Amino acid sequence: MRKTLLTLVALFTLLVPLLAACGGQPAVQPTATTAPTAAPTAVPTTGTTDSSKPRIALVTDLGKVNDGTFNEFAHLGALRAAQEFGLEYKYIETQAQADYEKNIQTFVDEGFDVIVTVGFLIADATKKFAAEHPDIIFIGVDQFYEPGTVTDNLVGLQFREDQAGFLAGALAGMMTQTGTVGVVAGVEIPPVKRFKNAFDNGARYVKPDINLLGVYLPTFIDPALGASTAQQMIGEGADVIFGAGGPTGSGAIKEAAARGVYVIGVDQDEYVTTFANGSAPGADRILSSAIKRVDVAVYDQIKAVVNGTFKGNGIALYEAANGGIGYADYHDTADDVPNEVKVRMEQILAALTNGTLTTGVDPVSGDVDPNTIPEPQPFRPADVKLPKIALVTDLGKVNDGTFNEFAHLGALRAAQEFGLEYKYIETQAQADYEKNIQTFVDEGFDVIVTVGFLIADATKKFAAEHPDIIFIGVDQFYEPGTVTDNLVGLQFREDQAGFLAGALAGMMTQTGTVGVVAGVEIPPVKRFKNAFDNGARYVKPDINLLGVYLPTFIDPALGASTAQQMIGEGADVIFGAGGPTGSGAIKEAAARGVYVIGVDQDEYVTTFANGSAPGADRILSSAIKRVDVAVYDQIKAVVNGTFKGNGIALYEAANGGIGYADYHDTADDVPDAVKRRMEEILAALTKGELTTGVDPVSGDVDPNTIPEPNPFQP
Repeated sequence: MRKTLLTLVALFTLLVPLLAACGGQPAVQPTATTAPTAAPTAVPTTGTTDSSKPRIALVTDLGKVNDGTFNEFAHLGALRAAQEFGLEYKYIETQAQADYEKNIQTFVDEGFDVIVTVGFLIADATKKFAAEHPDIIFIGVDQFYEPGTVTDNLVGLQFREDQAGFLAGALAGMMTQTGTVGVVAGVEIPPVKRFKNAFDNGARYVKPDINLLGVYLPTFIDPALGASTAQQMIGEGADVIFGAGGPTGSGAIKEAAARGVYVIGVDQDEYVTTFANGSAPGADRILSSAIKRVDVAVYDQIKAVVNGTFKGNGIALYEAANGGIGYADYHDTADDVPNEVKVRMEQILAALTNGTLTTGVDPVSGDVDPNTIPEPQPFRPADVKLPKIALVTDLGKVNDGTFNEFAHLGALRAAQEFGLEYKYIETQAQADYEKNIQTFVDEGFDVIVTVGFLIADATKKFAAEHPDIIFIGVDQFYEPGTVTDNLVGLQFREDQAGFLAGALAGMMTQTGTVGVVAGVEIPPVKRFKNAFDNGARYVKPDINLLGVYLPTFIDPALGASTAQQMIGEGADVIFGAGGPTGSGAIKEAAARGVYVIGVDQDEYVTTFANGSAPGADRILSSAIKRVDVAVYDQIKAVVNGTFKGNGIALYEAANGGIGYADYHDTADDVPDAVKRRMEEILAALTKGELTTGVDPVSGDVDPNTIPEPNPFQP
């Protein structure tokens, strides 16, 4: 990486007169007379902003915040952060390159704390202002700064276009019928070269004898030139065309799609932008897009400012390994793309992500690097295995709003995305666990998901007996090294989610009394309950805590009566942590006007019917376990060849496996100071700076890790 960064500095210095972001930001020279600078546009955000929060501003490159390019997606990232954290946000749409400094100065004069600037050409101005104003944070999209050579308040966002281009090429290579594909590229600068050269390498990787057409065009802003170039390629037999040149490339793929040729977009999902979310002609011919997540990158950096983890003094690299690049949904062509192609695409993305596959392109210059061109792995549909997926629930159904439902949703998503056969059995009694698993073994399923702590022994037994079948156990713990390689238990840091719920309850109570209606006293439930208590005491040391374990997960009436009793004892916030039993508790409490907190998934969506059920205006949030994501991820790992058994897969704050849900209808009830403190607590849990005081295995209170109280001061 050090050599890469040094080369970037030298290369970019030479390219200042040429370089504009290839996603449609035009390389226009400064005009002789300065165009008038647009007035800053204020964007309404949720919540009430205050002086203690960072104020966010954005200066576009030439173009607008709705132009379908980096400008728009940088804006969307900033807007998302502003709305989520209740921040003041304004932007200026740059009219001419001569206005860069003036536009930045406008926001400096207005006292903004974070200024996002878009595009390589504004990099020098950004660096200058960052040095002059060390108290302001600057975030530069597609800007490179050698680490250690700039101030700590400046970061440049860089992307691995070569990885995205390689994916696009592989898709084209597997989808072509004529054996000829083409690239209509913009100006021959490094980002565009990375796209084009990696596209060629990706296509050859899956189809070594492919015929490749490609051209660099001298402008990013001539759709007609792009269209005529696409016509020429179609005349030469191309039946898949990749457009990598801003509006020029978009003109190419619009023309090609109109002529019935498959196309691939660039930078963002062009099904949404160029093809108007499916309503424009040709939307049924766009296979995918080579994605650069500019919106995610900008959002992440602003979030880092909010929660105190921002790191400047160089670059932030977005690549396959951190989700910064990828490929878009197939949308209207999903039925055209064979399941074997979908699976192979996932395998290629996984290999890029874990570094076992290189693109054959220098990630700085964009030139082909013969030393890193991968050996071809020709695509043969018969070689791609499509695993059959099965799921056995715990007691309950796949629509019961508990982890049964969300394990099902994760499996269903994977099955639909990759075209896999999928079945499930809803367990009626604990005595049926083994019988239900045996059913799927007998039917020849390749992956069996079992749900719940109580089915763990049966799952472990069958995994040992059937090493050719992969078993995924939700809420099941297996000591690493003590089980077979075909078995993984999905564990969640319920203690972290419970701690967050407790902190929220502690900050929102008016009576000083809160309660937990919990299910059966097993480790996951204990982790929720004990950490809830610790979280509440963390922000309000003198809080009065009520709580009880109940002997069943499936008795809403018992949960409701228990909630009534707690309300009678003064509780004005109740946390339900016991499946349908806990859901019965929070429904009853909400109906009585008491604030409630859900569990596992967003119960505003499930228990309160996405806001349409009575009491939806009283649910503050939910302590989230992403069971659906975990099950989907594990099946996806089976599909792409990265599955790892022999123990547990831990989902926690650090990898997004736990958290808390949106405030929804109570967003105006929750003070900004509470929202800000919740983000700070989540960030501290994520970084490992804050412990929950609960043993993450047994769920028992661990006195040695109970954090010192840090009382909430509004």
